[in-house]
Amino acid sequence: MVAKEERTEVAQVEPTYSHRFANMVVKEFSSEVGVMTLTPYQRRLAQHMFIAVDTQLKNLEVKRLDQGGADKGTPIVWQNINMNKLAIDAVHRVELGLDALIPNHIHPIPYFNKRKQKYDLDLRIGFAGKDCYRRKVALDPPIDIIYELVHEKDTFKPIKKSLTGNESYEFEITNPFDRGEVVGGFGYIMHEDPRKNRLIIVTKADFDKSKKLAKSDTFWKNHEREMQYKTLVHRTTEKINIDPEKVNASFLKVEIDDTIQGAERDIDEKANKGFMGEEGEVVEAEFSATEGDEGKGAESENGNGKSFADWIKQYDEILGTDIVDEEFKKKGAERDKVKPGQRKDVLAGLAQAVAKMDEGGVPDF
Repeated sequence: MVAKEERTEVAQVEPTYSHRFANMVVKEFSSEVGVMTLTPYQRRLAQHMFIAVDTQLKNLEVKRLDQGGADKGTPIVWQNINMNKLAIDAVHRVELGLDALIPNHIHPIPYFNKRKQKYDLDLRIGFAGKDCYRRKVALDPPIDIIYELVHEKDTFKPIKKSLTGNESYEFEITNPFDRGEVVGGFGYIMHEDPRKNRLIIVTKADFDKSKKLAKSDTFWKNHEREMQYKTLVHRTTEKINIDPEKVNASFLKVEIDDTIQGAERDIDEKANKGFMGEEGEVVEAEFSATEGDEGKGAESENGNGKSFADWIKQYDEILGTDIVDEEFKKKGAERDKVKPGQRKDVLAGLAQAVAKMDEGGVPDF
């Protein structure tokens, strides 16, 4: 008697949406910039990015519909997202170790690109993200950074290095239940060698200047304390000395995004304001999604009107050193020669993949 051969078929496990998103990001970036691979940790960060973006898109689409946007405006769903820009920007933030699921690391903010008829997602870095990646690229990494808003009833006294040999301060909250209005703030960058400690003072006039430069005053009106705190973090982390050996293209990209002011957004103002009110209200739940001096937004076709060569030149001048290798410069120069109308989709079949939607409105990456 011949025993029957038993066969056990192993069910094929389909990759999750977040896993497929991570794969798409790698393919997109590799086709556009150069071959790359993500470490297991970076892949997890990319998957977290998908979760954060997916949640934000669903929330904003519900808000759009609730405000009568069903018959006007473009739905805020995956098939209407500029995937090329999202993938490239996502890689730069993942390479810096930013986690979109950690509060105030990254805030995805959509702006409608009238030319492309799609939404450009601005992966705006929050104050916690700024603090995180700035510490990592420091020439002398600090052991801690203290941020404090000073109120009119508090006692604050800066101590200069000439008096004690170490830069320091005295700070006391005399009435914790009635501190009065904010009159300024300070950041204190601490090192193992206390002689390297730095005290950065931000005045009320500095806060007012940031508020005045804001493209929209919505956040400053509704979340003034939080916006002052974010301004304080930005002003303090800007004083951290950067190690040129730790600087890479991702650092360059996010810093340029953060410092270029007055860049024109190629967006449909009516699409944003028609169903969401003021521009800032798109992410009103996230107070740190914008700050006073952040008039930046979605990139233009070639990076806010600047070529890669312009970016490199500007940053070389800022740091006083050549921070990018010749290979990156060469790639940037070659890319700048390509006219926007001639640029091909860098990921084969991307348009078809985005157009073919799975259940739940998530693209088949």
